[in-house]
Order: sequence, then C-alpha cells, then structure tokens
Amino acid sequence: MKKKKVYFIGIAGKTMGTLAKAFRDMGWQVSGSDHKGVYPPISTYLKEHDISYTEGYREENVPRDANLVIVGRSALMVEENNPEYLTAKKIGCPVLSYPEALRDFLIKKNSIVIAGTYGKTTISALISLILIKAGLNPSYMIGGVPLNLNDGIKITDSLYSVVEGDESPALFETDPPKFLFYRPRYLLITATKHDHPEIYKTKESYLNAFIDLVKLLPKDGLLVYNFDSVDSKVIQISPARAVSYSLNNSKADYFVNQIKRTGEETIFNINNARISTSLLGRHNLENICAAYCFSREIGIDEKHILEGIKIFRGIKTRLEFLGKIGERFFYWDFAQHPEKVKSSLEALREHYHRARIICVFDPAATALKYKESLNWYPRAFDSADQIIVGKVGFLKNIAKEKRVSGSDIVKAISKTNKNVFYEPIDEKLIDYLLTKTKPGDVIIFMSSGGLRFVNLINKTTDSFKINY
Repeated sequence: MKKKKVYFIGIAGKTMGTLAKAFRDMGWQVSGSDHKGVYPPISTYLKEHDISYTEGYREENVPRDANLVIVGRSALMVEENNPEYLTAKKIGCPVLSYPEALRDFLIKKNSIVIAGTYGKTTISALISLILIKAGLNPSYMIGGVPLNLNDGIKITDSLYSVVEGDESPALFETDPPKFLFYRPRYLLITATKHDHPEIYKTKESYLNAFIDLVKLLPKDGLLVYNFDSVDSKVIQISPARAVSYSLNNSKADYFVNQIKRTGEETIFNINNARISTSLLGRHNLENICAAYCFSREIGIDEKHILEGIKIFRGIKTRLEFLGKIGERFFYWDFAQHPEKVKSSLEALREHYHRARIICVFDPAATALKYKESLNWYPRAFDSADQIIVGKVGFLKNIAKEKRVSGSDIVKAISKTNKNVFYEPIDEKLIDYLLTKTKPGDVIIFMSSGGLRFVNLINKTTDSFKINY
C-alpha cells in the first residue's frame, strides 16, 4: 500500500520536529524544510530518525503529490510571504497549522489541556507519565524534552490525550490562540499572569483568551486551577466543576505542607498523601501538586500517581544540571519569563544555601524585547549573587521607542539587586566567568535558547575543562 505523504514547513521547530517523527511512526512518508542554519539538537534528532529536510524556503521544495502540508508559525514569522506556504495553498494541497494538525490527529475524546503562564511543560509531562503508569496509553504533546519519555509527542489509539496548551496564535498574529483548537474535556490552568505583550497588548486581552478556553469545557468536564495565581473571572465562567490546588494555602482543595529536604530528595504532603521527589524547587512542588490534584480528580488510582511522581525526572533544560566542571556547578534553565527566573533561582538557593549563584541571563524571548516587560524584573533575580545580562537583540517589527536595550534590563533588575551588569560580547563574558568565579560557585545559564546561546554554554564549559 502506498504511503501517504506529509510535508512540514518549519520542520526544525522543537515541536514540529517531534510531530514529524510521530507522523513517521504512523507510517507516513515525511519530509520538510526550514530556514538556513538548522542546528543541534533538532538537526541531530531529524537525522537520527531518517527524516529528510532542506534548508531555505523555496517553491520547488513542496511535493506536488503531498497528501498534507503542516506549517509552523515560525516559518511565517521568518518569511511572512513564505513561498512554500503560498505554493501549497495555490496547488490546492490540504494545509494545516500546527494546532489544527494536533486537533485532527492527536486530540482524543478525553482531551486534557494544560494551560497557563508557566509550569505547563512539566505538568503535561508528569500527567502523561501518570496516565502511562495507569495503563491508559495516552496520546500527548509536550513542548519540551521529557526525561522519562522517548519523545515530546506520541499519537496512540487511546481515548486520552494530554496537550500543553499555548496561548500564542495558531499561525498568523490575528489567529485564535493555539489552545482553543484542543477541545478540552479536562482543563488545568497554572496561572493567568500577563505574558506575550507582543500579542496581548493588555492584561484584559490576555485574560480573555483563558476565559474563551474555559467556556469550551462541557458540563461534565473539569477545571483544575491554581488557587493563588488564576484570576477569579476565569474560574467563575466555568460550566464544569472547578477544583483548586496551592503550594501552601490550606483554603485550596489540595495543598502542599510538611516539606522536608533530605539529601537529594524532598519529602512533603499533599493533603494527607506523603510524597517524595528529586526535583529542585518549591515551584516544582506546586507543579507536582497540580498533577496530583488533577489525576485524583479524573479518577486515577493513587498508587499510579505516587509511582509516576517518584520516578519523574523533569524536562531537559528546566534546571538541567550540566555537571561539576572546574569545581563549579553548571545549570541550564529555559527561563523565558522573569517569574520563571525567580522560581528557578529560589530553587537553587534552597539547594545551595551558602554558595555564590552567578546567573547569565539571555532575554531571548520575543515578549522580553518589548518595554512593557521591564516591570516584570524587580524581585525576579533576588536569589542570585551576581547577574550578567547577555547580548540583547531586537526585532525589526518592533518600533524603536518600544524596544528594550541591555541598559534598560540592567536598570530594571538593579531596582532590587544591584549586582548586575551588561556584557554583550560573549568572549568577555566567558573570561569573566573564568577569572571571577571560584570553586563551589553555581553558574546558571538562563535562556529560551537559540544557536548563539547554546554555543555560549558549550564554549564556557569547554573553557573550564581546559583551564581547570
């Protein structure tokens, strides 16, 4: 039987690449393209799974006999009039955005959507693992690399799906948020703190996206929400029953208490259940509480929940320990919002009580390139002893008066932590770390990624291996 053909425009996106592999696993013939300069780990991933792609968008790349074309938002952000997208539309090939593809191929009757300002990736991965332990074999989409699972996306014949729901637009800036495509029966919201100001100009418009999401719930569905961080307007609109969780507020239906750190483990209670985890940080206790609450409320046996939590190792680049090099402890954290920065630095401070913590911060996320983001910084870096802000780039489509500079970010951080400076030259930044840090220091790189920052991390750790 002839294989169906699917072509991915923007195949090197972290979730587009894993979706391409999921289609290959379903028996499709897969190919795609992306901009020039595709780099590891996604280039390695695609090669390992024998998925062919071309670099550079060209009209002739699109297979005329493709059964389906899937286009990622990044492909149109790089080239608004992407020739491959226009060609696919012109020849009449079925074209789906990324969330439409998930809707049509991955979403199941019991659709679980994890949404909110932060914590989505970790909670999505943990709930997926718990459902696997319970024998439910869910389909899932996780916007990162879960250390307990082979891939971030898997499509099964189960009645359950778990999807990390992103509030960014489906394809074009005027499109609905991605999470509105996922038909939730069960919904978990971690927080509704204003994010993506490039899309949501006001707090109200951001909140309205979540209100629209909650309205999709059926009456026999479920809303699980963070008692401390989700706006009451979102909860009140729910047609389904609502259950709350909290890190430490006993007014919530589920809450964390009796926290005890023992060596490499944290032991704590959620209501009356005794739980242990190797993950660092109070924010991860909150994430675990969310997953525990949710899993109990959809009827998962507690033994499967506790087993999943016990073995869960987290997400790659979420407070990922890179190693002890030159007597320094190196970490990498995918911190694209100051609220996440705050949680991760507090986690390191709890673990390394007396050590100096040096934070190398790369404000790469699009939201951080707007002046509106500057009021997010105060208090975010309070747990660090030294902050170095790396090179700040800008986007051409942002008006000059709205752009953020390195000095702007330094000024914002210094309102609550004076130990901060701007260093746009990578070689000088590496030299500072080599000469000004000492054995026992903790060095954490914080960024949502990009080739330059990946190279900076690799050059830094290589330099320490050579010099110490």
